Amino acid sequence: MIYLSDFPKIIQIEPTNSCNFSCSMCLLSLWKNKKRNSISLSLFEKIAKETFPHISRLVLYGMGEPLTHKKFLDLLRIARKYLQAEGKIAFTTNGSLFNENMINEVLENNLVDEIVFSCDTFEGQESLGHSMAVTTVRRNLDYLLKHKKRCSIKVGIEIVVMKKNYKSLEKSIQMFCNKKVDFITISHIYPYKEHVQDEMMYTMLTNEALTIFEESGEKWDELILGVTREKFAESMQLQYRELYKYKDKLVKKERPYSERYNELLSKAKKKNVLLNTSLYLKEKEKLELLRELETIFKKIVQISKKSGVKVILPDIIPSFKNRECPYQSNNAVIIRSDGEVVPCFKYLYDHPSYLDYHSRESSFYSFGNVKNNSFSEIWNGTDFTSFRSKLRNMNKNVPYCGNCSFSTNNCFYVTEGQSDCWGNEPFCSECPYSLNLTKCLL
Repeated sequence: MIYLSDFPKIIQIEPTNSCNFSCSMCLLSLWKNKKRNSISLSLFEKIAKETFPHISRLVLYGMGEPLTHKKFLDLLRIARKYLQAEGKIAFTTNGSLFNENMINEVLENNLVDEIVFSCDTFEGQESLGHSMAVTTVRRNLDYLLKHKKRCSIKVGIEIVVMKKNYKSLEKSIQMFCNKKVDFITISHIYPYKEHVQDEMMYTMLTNEALTIFEESGEKWDELILGVTREKFAESMQLQYRELYKYKDKLVKKERPYSERYNELLSKAKKKNVLLNTSLYLKEKEKLELLRELETIFKKIVQISKKSGVKVILPDIIPSFKNRECPYQSNNAVIIRSDGEVVPCFKYLYDHPSYLDYHSRESSFYSFGNVKNNSFSEIWNGTDFTSFRSKLRNMNKNVPYCGNCSFSTNNCFYVTEGQSDCWGNEPFCSECPYSLNLTKCLL
């Protein structure tokens, strides 16, 4: 029997879903009339009393900017009160509201152990959606870095890499390393909007599948066309076989394209991999761009080694064998600002996505609300326990859409289904977070 702990190690709580920025690629830019919500101190303390003595890390971050919560410092004080002595508190911010007074309060009272500034660059930032406060963010970051030795706080940077900024990525990393931040996390972008597909510097096609495609030496567009012609000819022969008077004397036609294709499918099957030929043909030209990013990543690794600043890189071409849910592998959970207990960041809210060249509307998914039940009842409930147990081995229990041609050709499950084609709910079969592409800041 798989052991599942009575409490998670990490709890992520969304302080608010409000934000003072209006980044064009963020889900919040689609919320025209959606009600904004901030967690109340009473609900936060209710959660804290029950859970914080049992966890090792608290992350205060969700869909909004945490510092727009009017009582954010009070949240930190409550958290420090109930956490174990060795418990860590972390949050991610755009940095614009983290002024000197707040920084001094945090440092003097040891309210936070880790702060991550989400800033793609300090150059041309307006064009990337951060339409304000570039100078302010730089000033706040510099002040924090100058004074952080007053306590044992770690300061990190999160950068979202995309086509618009990848060529300046190396320069940005060098700049932040020169500033002596403690670590830098690079993530890819999640495509909430259709046009963002063009900004994605990754593929959902796995390395295992891509290796078979490239090592085959085939011109896959010609191979698929040949298979199609052979299948059509075979279909026509079967359909009209009654017209052949001497059908037992018919010479069986050779099917060289089909035989070669089946040979490659068999090779892939032995490696537990499907071949999404549709996605491969769509992304052949893009792969050259991704190889360029791989070269940049190698240079960044050298910058990291030389500076001593830890740089956490995403995959560009993901590995199927390494697929895992980051919330499950870190024994983590997220609680929304209204109390909903959600399995992961991806299911925090209803949202559209544009992966594998198709659209999908995903609904938020909750296992319960801490306003109505204790956290322990929800976490240890049958539904949530069963869900986490399945994710212990994703490749065995959850199908993967990126290697499947049906997904790129708009199959029901990827476009409309709440469950995957194996009956699992919620739908985790096309998750870039599980492939180390988009990052969960846990």
